Amino acid sequence: MKRQYGISLNLEMKGVYMAENNQTVENKQKLHVNMLGSVSLTYNGNTINSQMIRSKKFWLILEYLIAFRNRDISQIELIDLIYPEGKSENPANALKTLIHRIRSGLDHLNYMDSHDMIVYTRGTYAWNTKMDCVIDVEEFDKLCKRGNATVECDDEKLDYYLKAIELYNGDLLHKSAFEPWAVQLNVYYRTLYKNIVHKAINILKQKNEHNKIIDLCERALTIDSFDENLYYNLILGLVNIKDSKRALTEYRKMTTLFYREFGVTPSKETMKLYKEVIKTSKEVETDLNVIKEHLKEEPPEKGPFFCEYEVFKDIYRTEVRAASRTGESVYLCLLTLSSKSSEVPAAKLLHNYMDKLRGSICETFRRGDIFAQYSVSQFILLLPLTTYENGEKAVKRLLKQFNKHYPYCPYSVIYSLQAIEIPSI
Repeated sequence: MKRQYGISLNLEMKGVYMAENNQTVENKQKLHVNMLGSVSLTYNGNTINSQMIRSKKFWLILEYLIAFRNRDISQIELIDLIYPEGKSENPANALKTLIHRIRSGLDHLNYMDSHDMIVYTRGTYAWNTKMDCVIDVEEFDKLCKRGNATVECDDEKLDYYLKAIELYNGDLLHKSAFEPWAVQLNVYYRTLYKNIVHKAINILKQKNEHNKIIDLCERALTIDSFDENLYYNLILGLVNIKDSKRALTEYRKMTTLFYREFGVTPSKETMKLYKEVIKTSKEVETDLNVIKEHLKEEPPEKGPFFCEYEVFKDIYRTEVRAASRTGESVYLCLLTLSSKSSEVPAAKLLHNYMDKLRGSICETFRRGDIFAQYSVSQFILLLPLTTYENGEKAVKRLLKQFNKHYPYCPYSVIYSLQAIEIPSI
């Protein structure tokens, strides 16, 4: 039985798919077609899905017929679908054989004569739309439209949105999502899903339903893990229920993901929220010894201190202020992994060597140095109490060690080193 994510949903609307244990007698007598997420057909406890029938062409044709159920589809169109490069000696016969296999597979449902489920008329095939059939994507579309059409009552809008969200178990025809014919449909339903999720969140905010917002964001992030607005509302919800520790964990998960995949930092709005979390993450404490214990590095690590870029900026500004008072020198160093060839390397390979470069930095530089990841292919270091010559020596030691350990690395490590500018007061 699927997880409810803490959202209490009433799924008794006629025609809406419900878990088998909660189905009404009326609903059991309907054929249920699931297209959102993994594809399956169910009737009265009998199910066929891609785990039972593994033929890709079986599902390609069946999915296509159901997706375009409101029109007749020619044999030529279906042949082009399964043989896009024309590699078949007798494509018409191959299609007939495949349709026979699909009908045999549908027979396992014991719903009705499978020849009546897929109708053949004058050289065309079609999904029989006169069947008593519930298709999840149709129900999802109806619920979204009803929610959007409801003007006055937020509770009613929210009820429709949450029912639609519960139906959306993944992108349309997940395994065929990148087929040319499926792309536009997939984009339409995913966009519709994201829109109603954000509308539901906005209503829940007005109602101060923070736990429901958290559950809704967690569910939506399993479908779209790159939506920063979902992360923002998840973190905000955690802040509102006083779970600062988990809010920080989610923020760090997001920044790591965005760095690795896109080489970008979160928006200013999300960073501002992060700083508020930091400020409110500690309770009132009057015992300085307790605070000192909290401040300790556990366990103490060798090498430079690694931190997030937002923290790095604050440390940098502190060092600039200190240097303006003491006159001591501080240097910035930027390390960049640059491809040796003109080919764009795979992201996974780049991430792998960034991890190796980070390890070399930790082995080479001092405990008093600070560094952070600046972009998907760069680290930035803050080197206090040094000279240009000493900083350059440290960087060259790093390059020597890195090249020795990874002689076949497809990247060159390029560096630049500059003294920080001390502002006049």
